[in-house]
Amino acid sequence: MQIRNVQVDEDKDILQKKDKASKAKQINWGKHCETGVKALHESLCDETLALWNMNTPEEVWSEFIALYCTAIFQLLESPGLLKSKLLKFLIYKCVGECLVRAPRVLVTVSTSLLELVFAHEHLAIPIADLVQYLQSTHHSIKVAADLISIVLPLLDAESYYLRNAVVTAVMHILMADFRARDKSTTAAADEDGPNDDGPTSSSTSSAQFRPLSRQRRDTLFGVLEDRVHDVNSFARSHVLRCYRDLCEEGAVPLRHIQKLPNIAVERMQDRTSSVRKYSIELLCVLLEHNPYRETLDRQYYEGQKNHLVATFTAKKKAVMEDVEEQLNRRLSGLNVNESQIATNEEEREVELQKLERLLLFHTHALEFIDTLENDAIPLLIQLLGSAAITDVLESIRFFHQAHAFRLHQATQGIRAMLILIWRTDPKIQELVLKTFQSILFYKPQTDLLVAPPQAAQTLLTLLDGCTVSDATCLEQLLGVMKAKELVPQRVIAALWDLCGDNSSCNTIGHSIWLLSMLKTPPRLEVLLEHGLGARVREEHNWLCVRATSHMLQNWNFKDKSLIPDGIEPLVVSLQTFLTMIDETNLDWFDAAQQAIEALFHVCQFPEQPCGDIVATWSTALFPTDEDDHDEAVCSASELSKFVFILGHVAIRMAVYVESLASSVKEARNKLQHDQSKADKEQSSMEDELGLHAEIEAEEDEFLHALTQNDLVGRNLLGAYGPILIRLVANEDGIFDDELIKEASTVALCKFMCISAEFCEKNLPLIFTRLKECQQPSVRSNIVVALGDLSFRFPNLVEPWTSHIYARLRDINVNVRKNTIMVLTHLILNDMVKVKGQVSEIALSLVDEDKRICELAKLFFHELSKRGNNPIYNMLPDTIGRLSTSATLSKKSFQEITKFLLGFIHKDKQTESLVEKLCHRFVTTAEVAHWRDLAYCLANLSLNDKSLKKLVELRKLFKTCLVDDGVFECFQQLVSKAKKFSKAETKETLDELEHVINAIHSGENLDDNENLLDLPHKKPEKVKTPRKAKKGKESTRKQNVSVETENDENAADAMPKRLQRKARKPTKAKEFIDSDDDDDEDNDDEEDDVAGDDEPPAGRSQPGKRKKADAPRAKATHSKKKK
Repeated sequence: MQIRNVQVDEDKDILQKKDKASKAKQINWGKHCETGVKALHESLCDETLALWNMNTPEEVWSEFIALYCTAIFQLLESPGLLKSKLLKFLIYKCVGECLVRAPRVLVTVSTSLLELVFAHEHLAIPIADLVQYLQSTHHSIKVAADLISIVLPLLDAESYYLRNAVVTAVMHILMADFRARDKSTTAAADEDGPNDDGPTSSSTSSAQFRPLSRQRRDTLFGVLEDRVHDVNSFARSHVLRCYRDLCEEGAVPLRHIQKLPNIAVERMQDRTSSVRKYSIELLCVLLEHNPYRETLDRQYYEGQKNHLVATFTAKKKAVMEDVEEQLNRRLSGLNVNESQIATNEEEREVELQKLERLLLFHTHALEFIDTLENDAIPLLIQLLGSAAITDVLESIRFFHQAHAFRLHQATQGIRAMLILIWRTDPKIQELVLKTFQSILFYKPQTDLLVAPPQAAQTLLTLLDGCTVSDATCLEQLLGVMKAKELVPQRVIAALWDLCGDNSSCNTIGHSIWLLSMLKTPPRLEVLLEHGLGARVREEHNWLCVRATSHMLQNWNFKDKSLIPDGIEPLVVSLQTFLTMIDETNLDWFDAAQQAIEALFHVCQFPEQPCGDIVATWSTALFPTDEDDHDEAVCSASELSKFVFILGHVAIRMAVYVESLASSVKEARNKLQHDQSKADKEQSSMEDELGLHAEIEAEEDEFLHALTQNDLVGRNLLGAYGPILIRLVANEDGIFDDELIKEASTVALCKFMCISAEFCEKNLPLIFTRLKECQQPSVRSNIVVALGDLSFRFPNLVEPWTSHIYARLRDINVNVRKNTIMVLTHLILNDMVKVKGQVSEIALSLVDEDKRICELAKLFFHELSKRGNNPIYNMLPDTIGRLSTSATLSKKSFQEITKFLLGFIHKDKQTESLVEKLCHRFVTTAEVAHWRDLAYCLANLSLNDKSLKKLVELRKLFKTCLVDDGVFECFQQLVSKAKKFSKAETKETLDELEHVINAIHSGENLDDNENLLDLPHKKPEKVKTPRKAKKGKESTRKQNVSVETENDENAADAMPKRLQRKARKPTKAKEFIDSDDDDDEDNDDEEDDVAGDDEPPAGRSQPGKRKKADAPRAKATHSKKKK
């Protein structure tokens, strides 16, 4: 055994020695090939080739150079040789040198490379590297252009990576073509001319600059245009990026640039944010690299176009006259200098062609501007409100650039950007600040500051024409910029300089307003002399009054006692303006409101000047002298202004009294906090005895009595309450003036915000005016006021909530918009519970006005963010109400329900909803209702359990499947589920599909099931039994809104008589329920809907309560008293 092992080892040693010997004898072909190719490359020098290029025909010369390529391409067929990087590099150099020496060999090279790509799999990457080398080193784009015809079919490939690669290749070919043309133009313009030294100079030049033909270039641009509509969003965005790079390079001809703005505008409406982003980037690049001029001022181009048209017409007319003159001379037999005539005609023809080209250039420029201003900018303004951050950021950058190029419509986008200062995203806020800093204080596209007067004038232009909301946003923007020290102090000084005698009153008013927005401390002497001076009184310029009052309101000070004495003349001036009785300008109302606010802000005792103002108006309008009483007549304007002052002074006095009470409480708490430890022990004993709580309750009671009795009862303001009631009621039809109606209604609502007793007494009057008044502005104001009253006195307004919902169907757009905004505020802040009437808000999803639709969508989006998911709780009842609506079309129903069902994401909610909807099939005999329910089922995202639930409950919708519409919805349900189904769901889907088809075809799958008993069958409960509540619960009749049905939905199958016996009457609640227990408190019992003229049953009539509601702030005290 050992001898055998030794023999085996000896045999192995002999074999290894033989292998080493054979390897030593092998030839290293890689090294030899490198040496050979290097020798071939060196032979392609001028000295060697000069021997062969002497009077040799070009065809023979090309065939000779082709021999080099043939030898080199044979080396490419060996995969092992290409592992050497040096060899590959030498091969690339040889091929490039061959193309330089003999450009006509290009056809042979291209053909050979194509054959090699198809014949050998390993050559795809090496040949791609070869083409890239030829383009980058020798600028030979013709090779890539010839190969592109083989690559273009890959645009139909399934993988978008391949399609993107082809698009990239097209882009690089077009870029290289542009560079080749650019260099050709530069070489042709060279003063020294081409270098003719050497035998190969001409061939070298032709090899380096071989631009594509116009037809081929247009074909490649057509490929890019087609790819913009690719089915894949990544492919679409990639094409837009390629267009952007081409525009930055300047490689897009003028005739194709005209198409790009329309392409970008079209893609800005894409559903994918990345596509929209790159389309906006393309627009920005088009602006920056536009072929026209540094500014795109429409007036300039229109003026130039009109001038060119006139010149062209005159020149053409002169040519015609000259031709006519020459004809007349010939007819008269006079001598004509034919050569001179021909020369003149050629010159005129050249001049006319030049004018025609200029005219076409300016026409294209105007089309470019029109596309940007009329098509792009409106879409970009919409994208400023997009939820996608990239849309907002890119839109901001576009408007910044558009402003630099002086596009007139860019101003609208700049104003629309103001609201973005409220966005919480730091990227958006930072970009907004930088953009406005650049627009306001820097020269376009530079880092140089503009002159302070020019910056001040830019601010004035921005403020001029701002709406109330725009001005509020601008104030926030300037405040943030001032806090971050982005506003130069010299600009603030320039704004103060504008407040002088050389400026108009409007300029002074805007300057003061801007200084107020910048939180600049007021200069009292300037405000007195120019803000409220004699010139302002003479011109009745209420802008200055409003701006001055606004600046006084923004004056921050810790204590009113520290206000300088110079404020007294300003207070007197404000009183003077507020008592200008003969003023007819409607701007007075806005200025008066700001002036009253300023008085309460700067006066230590504001009741004194305000009382004097009211007394002055009262004496002027209602004289007490008996001789003048019968002759006293006041105009509608005067009466409107008087009631406006009454209302605003009253509401400000109420706020002032409550602020004083808060100050007293804070001072007392601070004093108690500073007491000694012994006093604290005594204080703790008083707390146990409830002494502190009793003191606070007495203070609250005193404040309530002060507000109720002194402010609105015995006070001067309270004396005019009956006048306001008479003006609003207008029983005799005397006060039909629209201004009186608006002012008196607003004033009465402000009085109602002060006193609960006064509010309860006049609520019927207000809701009567809300229903019957024909003036939309009055209804809008009442709806807004009811929102404040609902917060102030929720228990008083709760019985009337249905009347507020009714305004969602108002014929006026502004009334509907105000109503949905008020209801959104009340519901989302838990002041009104989400109940059955929310279906009225759902109807607003298909409102005629787009803004109302967006507000309704915003409401449901915010509502869906709540943890208890109130949309799920109210959805079955909402679907039922919408399905029975006589005014709702099928298309609108489907649009609403599809939107609402999109908020159902949890599997358990989907399962429960499927069961509820299935049980509703047997509660109706209307085919339209069946189809609506089937449509809702088809739009749910069903999982395996939900599909099984459908199979189990097939008896409930068995009779409904005979209808083709219902059957079609169930088919869509199955088809949709199959697209996203998993392996474990396939069996359930097949079973459901079989059941649906069998029932529709008339097969009876279950003969033992008695369908007549189904309405009395109680569905299976999904949730666990709810816990019993302590205390008594209010009955369904005593709630204003109709609550959504219970998760168990048991009452759907029970008669109404049994439902009512199953519940016990309880005492009405004194507050509006929150929706914290939505899923537990939802019952299937329907509410008794209140009539239009009286509150719902179960509630006491307004005006007949035993005790009026106190303000919300006093709710705690009221409960303790009881």
